[in-house]
Amino acid sequence: MKVLFIGNSHTYVHYVPVRTAAFCAQMGRPIEIAMLTYPGVGLDWHLRQHQTFGNLLYGSYDGVVLQHNAHPFPGRESLLAAGAALAEIIPKEMKMYLYMTWSEKKNPEGQAAMSAAYKDLARKIGAAVCPVGEIWQAAVNAHPEEEFYRSDGEHSSLLGASLAASVIGRTLLGLEVETGLCYADAKGLEKLALDRRMPDV
Repeated sequence: MKVLFIGNSHTYVHYVPVRTAAFCAQMGRPIEIAMLTYPGVGLDWHLRQHQTFGNLLYGSYDGVVLQHNAHPFPGRESLLAAGAALAEIIPKEMKMYLYMTWSEKKNPEGQAAMSAAYKDLARKIGAAVCPVGEIWQAAVNAHPEEEFYRSDGEHSSLLGASLAASVIGRTLLGLEVETGLCYADAKGLEKLALDRRMPDV
């Protein structure tokens, strides 16, 4: 399975796609990954980039993982408009996955609107939801001793990125997505050693 990740820093911080690939390999179902990411942008920005069209139309991917702005979340209409426009250019044979992000540490009540918007888009374009934000909030509540956020209260810690990778990986493979299972996966993925030449932020 060849998967393209399109998003921003919530995709590239601590290399969520690389950790997703590691999880899938551990499950005996390896995937190939590529990512198109840029800090602070949404899916509407990616719609204006040549590399988006080149990869979607000619990259021969089996699946694409889409991630919109998160902090601040620009709202349901922004997500639906950009997601629907992208779906128009995604080949019919390419499976679409939506990477539902998490709300800010100081704004946990914001998760409900974000979750609902991603689910609305999924119904509109026939995509599967990777419910990272919902599992994230459940894990935060279940493990107050852990830190899932970076110091800015928005981006992921290493553990948070590993949790996101577990949720996405389980969704890609059609496995059960449950807080306890994903947290256990994340504790293992947290120890993943990346190539030292890869810059991390």
